[in-house]
Amino acid sequence: MRVADIVESQSFTTTTVALVTSELNERVNVMSAEWTLRVSIEDFLIAAFVGYERETYRMIHSSGEFGISYCSDDQGYLAHIAGNYSFRSQDKFKMAEFKTFPSKHIKPPLIEGCISNFECRVIDEFRTGDHAAFIGKVLAGYYDSEKKPLVFHRGKFHHIGERMKYDRPFD
Repeated sequence: MRVADIVESQSFTTTTVALVTSELNERVNVMSAEWTLRVSIEDFLIAAFVGYERETYRMIHSSGEFGISYCSDDQGYLAHIAGNYSFRSQDKFKMAEFKTFPSKHIKPPLIEGCISNFECRVIDEFRTGDHAAFIGKVLAGYYDSEKKPLVFHRGKFHHIGERMKYDRPFD
């Protein structure tokens, strides 16, 4: 195994990609985020980690709610636009023609065509280094079992591979 410095080794983590939607004062934003994950099963909770300098941080902190739409593997372009342009200077929804559908329990819409979507109400917020962790209680969820997730590794988007088979009784 190669020894690397901390900065270089960060690119060797593998994640899914979510589109985080937020709304404040009738203005809607979308941001791509690698750092979203389920953190509880019994109380279905999802954590979204957002940089303090991002407009998304201000919007979620003020509104207390957010949408999570996990990208399918044909949505790399949407993830790129949502992650590389600022809400302060660009209308990302117009740039990439994001298609949305209305949420039932929160104001921000959810993104169509994703593998799964969740409506979240913030129940906790805390500091994790240079990012805020928003813990959202899932109020509603939607999924498309025909879709496959978009995977992010070493700065690039990837398709998920085939399921691995093991010689074990649980397979």
